[in-house]
Amino acid sequence: MEEKRKLSRYLTQLEARFLKEGEREWEEATIINISRKGMGIKFHTSGEINIGSTIHLAIIVSGESDPIMVKGVLGWIKQKENYFIGGIKLSEELEEIKWAKLS
Repeated sequence: MEEKRKLSRYLTQLEARFLKEGEREWEEATIINISRKGMGIKFHTSGEINIGSTIHLAIIVSGESDPIMVKGVLGWIKQKENYFIGGIKLSEELEEIKWAKLS
């Protein structure tokens, strides 16, 4: 059965940092695909991340002095060797300006 998304996801390799709700220490991540309502992320952590967790992201954009800040909920996650791959549904659809900078 073929999966049908309302919005296409685009492959990317954006450097980011993430913060789990209630945590104080930012950790490294890579955005691997993106749409206006969600993104796939490679979490560079060996710590546990639970489905349903609120995740804050600071996405580094070349040429910008400040990162783009977004927030979402972790919908799925799979552990790989020494990292995790997961999908986040954004709390708010990306605004046109943010989308243009990320895509």
